[in-house]
Amino acid sequence: MREKLQVMRSSNAKLMETNLSLLLEIRETDTEINTTRPQLLMLCKQLEKRGIPVPQHFLELLTEDQQRPIEHSA
Repeated sequence: MREKLQVMRSSNAKLMETNLSLLLEIRETDTEINTTRPQLLMLCKQLEKRGIPVPQHFLELLTEDQQRPIEHSA
C-alpha cells in the first residue's frame, strides 16, 4: 500500500511540476504578446498612412485585446 501511495505522490509531483512549467511559459508568452501588440498596432497605422490597407477586423482584435486585462492566479 505504501508503494502505491509513493508512486501516486511521485506521479502527482511530476504533473504539478509540468503544470507549473506550462503556466510560466504561458505567462512569458502573454508578456511578449502584450509588449509586441502596441508595436504591431503602430506599424499597421503606418501602413495605412502609406495607403496600404490593413483589415479592420485585425485592428479591432489588436485594440480589443490590448484593453482586456490578463488575469493570473497566484
